[in-house]
Amino acid sequence: MQRKSKYVLGIIVLLSIFLVVYLAYPLLLKTGGENQSRVVLGTYNLPAVQISGGMSVDQAIQSRRSVRSFSSTPLTLQDVSQILWAAQGITDSERSYRSTPSAGHVFPMEVYLVASDSGVRDLEAGIYHYNPYNNTLEKIVEGDQTSNLSMAAHGQKWVDQAPVSLVVTGNYQKMKDKYPDKNLSTRFVDIEAGHIGENIYLEAVSRGLGTVAIGSFYDDQMISLLKLPSNETPIYIFPVGYQVS
Repeated sequence: MQRKSKYVLGIIVLLSIFLVVYLAYPLLLKTGGENQSRVVLGTYNLPAVQISGGMSVDQAIQSRRSVRSFSSTPLTLQDVSQILWAAQGITDSERSYRSTPSAGHVFPMEVYLVASDSGVRDLEAGIYHYNPYNNTLEKIVEGDQTSNLSMAAHGQKWVDQAPVSLVVTGNYQKMKDKYPDKNLSTRFVDIEAGHIGENIYLEAVSRGLGTVAIGSFYDDQMISLLKLPSNETPIYIFPVGYQVS
């Protein structure tokens, strides 16, 4: 009888261990060696967005072209503020609406600025995350990373040539939490990236700047370079600058 009790106890212990490992395994996979959040090295305020003035939407659409040759002329902080706002800025603070539509009001997108040495007046070189809620830049990587970004983009020289680049990422799981159908949630994120891309094009044109949409790059290098959280996937690169005439 005593031997049987020990046998039963042993089975219970083994089952308990199995249950603990089973529950903990997904968590271990999720956290193993991956960034879970951004480490912010510093925060920088951007100028207030200017809504009125400039080129009409019709003119911007007419003039929109992909540009792959950039001068070394730096952008201003106002340029940066306007383009980032066009990509993901807040247009209704009470309801947190943004400049681009999002299925189910999920807003799974993030935008990063890669600034070269002397790429933006009064802004140090580095990689910055755009915070749309307070219109600020959060520095996450020090120094000029444009050459590394170019290498990650299969060596496309216009990425290295442009004074700045915008990188758009998407959180597919965030959309899937709202819409469990994987095909549908994936489609919604990809469509939203397209909305952002067109806004970047049109805002750039309206400010006398040029850009080109790039979707060809090494995902692993992009994730490492931008120190992306594990739930973000790089989707687009937009080098931005003044076109060489």
